[in-house]
Amino acid sequence: MAGQPSKYDRKYIPMVDEYLKTRKDTVFKFVKTDGNKTTGYERLIDVKLPTIEGFALYINVTKKTLYNWRDKHPKFLHSLGKIVEEQRKRLLDKGLSGQYNPTIAKLILSSNHGMRERTDVTSDDKPMPQPLLSALDKDNAIQDNNSNKEDSSTEEEN
Repeated sequence: MAGQPSKYDRKYIPMVDEYLKTRKDTVFKFVKTDGNKTTGYERLIDVKLPTIEGFALYINVTKKTLYNWRDKHPKFLHSLGKIVEEQRKRLLDKGLSGQYNPTIAKLILSSNHGMRERTDVTSDDKPMPQPLLSALDKDNAIQDNNSNKEDSSTEEEN
């Protein structure tokens, strides 16, 4: 049974900013060990990462509805972009600082933001074929030999 489709309203644009204000992490400490001479504390973060899904719940619509509105209303698209950018910024900043789990931050950045580790941009991250590597090694060896010959002939001329 399907419900009545939600109607877009411009009021949702400023609601993105309201939603972002509610998505602030909470840092708290708790007693990890309580001894006679020392007490150990652990710092934890209640992470409230903003998401498109979270905003959909915030305004009581489905994620699919948000995407439909996004495709039809450029100003709404811009507002949803604020959520995506805030998420990316926090994942980068707090993932790098260790406040967020770096592995989880990296996973979300790669799956939601198209960021990934690049090891070799010339081969599109694929291993270089061995014959090519051998040819490159031979070419480097020839260049080294030529440069050695030039060095010795320069010394002879002096």
